[in-house]
Amino acid sequence: MPSHIANRKIHKGFTLIELVVVLFILVGLAALIIPAVSGLVGRTTASTSASSIGNVANSIQRYEAQYLTYPNNFDSLMTNLVAGTILNTLDPALATASSLTGATEDLVLSTALLVPLTAAGISNVGDHAVDDGSYQLAASTTLLDTMTLRGLKAATQVALGLERTGAVGKYVVLGVGSITDMKGRTMVEPPVAFPSDGSINPNTTYRRFIAIFQITDGTNPLNRAKLVGILSPDASSVSTELGNYFALVDPNN
Repeated sequence: MPSHIANRKIHKGFTLIELVVVLFILVGLAALIIPAVSGLVGRTTASTSASSIGNVANSIQRYEAQYLTYPNNFDSLMTNLVAGTILNTLDPALATASSLTGATEDLVLSTALLVPLTAAGISNVGDHAVDDGSYQLAASTTLLDTMTLRGLKAATQVALGLERTGAVGKYVVLGVGSITDMKGRTMVEPPVAFPSDGSINPNTTYRRFIAIFQITDGTNPLNRAKLVGILSPDASSVSTELGNYFALVDPNN
């Protein structure tokens, strides 16, 4: 066989039509795979968050049962407790109603409102000196009746199913962060909620879970604060996270 014919057979590649067909096949596969992978990430995030909410609640309840008090040193979610400066890395959207910042409002403590917290064992909170994220240690600070924390908005109370008609100043929210007394006792390390949105970095954005404590009956302070729920950093309850999960697995969506 002549050498030029052999070389032509050896070096023969795909024709233009074959390349176009392969390209169309790859595009079709991508159209099937990418939504499936995206949905898997979303389902994993939602299910993990729902599980962590349950685990955090269980850890707080076990701590109370064992030590007859709630754990101390929750995160205050503030960078300045006296000035009332909120930690601005709670959520990049900040103003949206679904974000933690949008779901909460300033709750200025008084002598009467401080009593149920200290009676429940919550006398110190973590103060974030700067807008650090999920992994930075907050400084343990003694709660005073001149300080400001964050409380649920009345509309948020209704949206979470806590109330039919919300009341201002009824609930306070605190982060379950790295300095909590539960660490090494009823939990190894407080969990971090990893977002499905890649633009949110837990290293810079606060992604710990949030404990809700009731401190008044809507009018008068309670004798002792009580845990009523846990939220994700996006202000979502366990029912919301489960709803997100099943919405993502619904074949009609």
